[in-house]
Amino acid sequence: MKKKIFWMEVHNAELCALEDSLLKDGYEIVRPKSRFDHEEHLRLIADADYIIVGGVHLTRDMLAAAKKLKLICKYGVGLDAIDMKAAEEFNIPVARAAGSNAIPVAEHAIGLMISVNKKIPYCDAAMRAGRWEKREMRPQCWMLYGKRVGLVGCGNVGRNVAKRLAGFDVEMVYYDVYRMSPEMEQQYNIKYVSLDELVRTSDVISIHATLTDETRHMFDDAMFAKMKPSAILINTSRGALVDEAALIRALSEKRIRGAGLDVFEVEQPHDAASPLFTLENAVVTPHVADACIDNVPYVTKAVYTNIYNYEEKNGYILPSNLALAKK
Repeated sequence: MKKKIFWMEVHNAELCALEDSLLKDGYEIVRPKSRFDHEEHLRLIADADYIIVGGVHLTRDMLAAAKKLKLICKYGVGLDAIDMKAAEEFNIPVARAAGSNAIPVAEHAIGLMISVNKKIPYCDAAMRAGRWEKREMRPQCWMLYGKRVGLVGCGNVGRNVAKRLAGFDVEMVYYDVYRMSPEMEQQYNIKYVSLDELVRTSDVISIHATLTDETRHMFDDAMFAKMKPSAILINTSRGALVDEAALIRALSEKRIRGAGLDVFEVEQPHDAASPLFTLENAVVTPHVADACIDNVPYVTKAVYTNIYNYEEKNGYILPSNLALAKK
């Protein structure tokens, strides 16, 4: 009998065909028709051997209904869509696909840096509205060249940002609870500094930290008060790392120059009436940093490999992918 994988996400036909083509024999995928039909999710998870979690939340009652579930697999790395306390209570291990999204997210972070600095979305909208604002833009646009870029968190994504920024002739600093070795710092041409120094001295601050109880709202009014008025903030990690109300105040009052955001405190449905979306010094995208068709095979293969290893190698998960071990 084939092992059943419940892919708890709704993808279009092209993506489903690509994902299905990468699956080994001996496994089958079941998918919901809706992202929001909780009763359908409960029904499908009841006889699933494995589950793949994207952005739809995996709740305690779903895990309670999953009597056959062997492993929870995150499509990516962030675990905030999974009730980890319930997974631990029900003794269901959790695996992630470490590093599989690092390159597209790093590219997106740099794209936001350039978009905010050069006001690209504003210029595009102005031209489409019939305005040619070259002279108006000159006092408002900045280069990356020669600036200090501070990375808050320097794991897989942060290191890929540093690697790709090497050609921009910037000075790079980072803060992380786990400091890299001197050899790695030299390899990435990046200097370790305290979080306080990074925030006070960086021209660009790019967040690549993990969301925990300790890091939630780490960027608040007090943190924005430390930033240079000419500095910009980039967040491609998790929205709740930033106090969104405090960010709106900082942008509205021009206490910082701008922000580029791919993630938000509330994402679905997002608050289209939020003042954030009226600010010309904010560039926003709908959590799409990792959403690249040519990266789908990498992430999918990484997730499937976690399942194959667990099923065929006595519960083995690559240590870097193991987020919660079975007791």
